[in-house]
Amino acid sequence: YGTQFYTIRMNSYVTLDTPTPSSDNITFGDDECSLLCNHNTKFPAVYYKIVVIRGNIQHTVLRRYSQFLYLCKKIDITERDNMHNKRHLPPKAGLFHRDSPEFLEERMEGLFKFLMDVLLMPECVNNKCVEAFLELSTSEENS
Repeated sequence: YGTQFYTIRMNSYVTLDTPTPSSDNITFGDDECSLLCNHNTKFPAVYYKIVVIRGNIQHTVLRRYSQFLYLCKKIDITERDNMHNKRHLPPKAGLFHRDSPEFLEERMEGLFKFLMDVLLMPECVNNKCVEAFLELSTSEENS
């Protein structure tokens, strides 16, 4: 992963009525990087689709807003020295805007910008939480 290049795309979202094992319960042997959505059990829920492309291989990762928030907090802890370089996440939804397609599109754009900013930080290139978030280890094992 450290010497390989990959591209990410994020241009769609999906609303699910129930949790999916692959999107909600992610651990890579390190409790510090668990992305368990803070035990959030509210459904239906919006998941943003992140397509990770490495060479001819690609996989899709579904992530909730709370998982982006958790990643942001983990990076704040592990990468304190460069916190000022990190763009902040878009705001959490209000009651009346949560299901609005316009709001979801704007939020997706903000989440993508946040993720791109994170990936451009040299300190985050080999960050275990970023690897877990994008399931980079899993895609390597499947290739």
